[in-house]
Amino acid sequence: MSEASSWRPLLTVEEAATYLNVPTRWVADAVRERRVRCTRIGKHIRFRPEHLDELIDAGEQPVSASPHTLSVVRPPNSNRRRSKL
Repeated sequence: MSEASSWRPLLTVEEAATYLNVPTRWVADAVRERRVRCTRIGKHIRFRPEHLDELIDAGEQPVSASPHTLSVVRPPNSNRRRSKL
């Protein structure tokens, strides 16, 4: 595969936020706290889509219980008589 065919553009903070479907502020905070991989070009911050995919994969939660073992929560019995005070 040639370099030209594998090239993907770098994303801005706003584009990364759109890609992740999160607020721009969340992306800026994640960069500041070094929770997301990014590239600094001068004062500009850019993201590779594959690095954002790593963030998505890292946050994936495993399934903890099968649907058959989940219990149903029912509201309290509404047939009880209430006091008429």
